[in-house]
Amino acid sequence: MLVALGAVVIFVIGEATLQPYLFLPLDGFIAVLALLLLMICVESFFFRMLEIKFARSSSARHLIAKNSIKRSILIAIFAGIAFFIMAAPSVIGSLEKSAESTFDLVPNAEPPYFYSSDTFALADAVAVTLSSLDEVHVYLVSAEAFDANWGTSTFMSAMYSNRLNREDYTVNGSDSLTISVPHSDFGRFYLVLNDVFNPGTGATAVVMMEVSGTFTGTMWILTLAFLVANIAWIAYLIPVERKYSVGSIYK
Repeated sequence: MLVALGAVVIFVIGEATLQPYLFLPLDGFIAVLALLLLMICVESFFFRMLEIKFARSSSARHLIAKNSIKRSILIAIFAGIAFFIMAAPSVIGSLEKSAESTFDLVPNAEPPYFYSSDTFALADAVAVTLSSLDEVHVYLVSAEAFDANWGTSTFMSAMYSNRLNREDYTVNGSDSLTISVPHSDFGRFYLVLNDVFNPGTGATAVVMMEVSGTFTGTMWILTLAFLVANIAWIAYLIPVERKYSVGSIYK
């Protein structure tokens, strides 16, 4: 059932693609899987209570409670670590920094491109920071507009008309330029350099990434729920385990 659910989430809801480029959005699937595991975890508490209630001896009740406490402690530790990772800004910032990519925009060369997110939708491209030694223009365009005009005599004018950064496209030698990447379905964006004012001048682009909101939002809540649920279950079982440990043959 989980495999079938994963296929539905990834290929139907997540709009996964294999061609022309690989895209498998695992962020939604991981969130759904975590929610199902949380439901199973809470449901297991209920069945464990019944198991303790209908056990035939104090020794069995003690052993069931003791093993359940150990299991919940282990789950709480992993949930706590995951919660800390997703809640700590420094950790998230380090992950986003490591996901950044740098491109050189060279005059008279094929423009570089980047994708709106990584292959597994764990991080999204949110902005592009550009710098240059002198004034140049840089246009952010979609793959559709680029492919339709690449190699034509009107390529540069078409890129100017189809640019996504309608207002900010001038990179000055003294200041960097930051272009926001529009939120969209998984796709490819091109950075087209126009050096008409200073021929031969290139530019450097840094694509800034942001961890998927599914992890910083939904998964953060789910890991907290795992942590709270298991701590509460441990607090409930401790007096039960102590109660039956007196007459138990297990230590």
